[in-house]
Amino acid sequence: MSHKTNRQIFAVPILLGVSTVAGLGAGLVGDGVWDVGAGLLLALPLVVTARCWVLPPATQPRRAESPRAAQVARRA
Repeated sequence: MSHKTNRQIFAVPILLGVSTVAGLGAGLVGDGVWDVGAGLLLALPLVVTARCWVLPPATQPRRAESPRAAQVARRA
């Protein structure tokens, strides 16, 4: 398991939060193009959520185990 920084962990949730706030603000500011922009910004979290439900997360290839770890696993 690799160590992730706070920036890597919280980047997508912060992006989705900013998108939601911007979409709500755009919906309040004006009509026409503003409503279209608001709809697109508010749809982004839904699209990301649907993608995570439908497609499994990309897995990283496992690293080769050390010889000692392989011995311990065989004994168990």
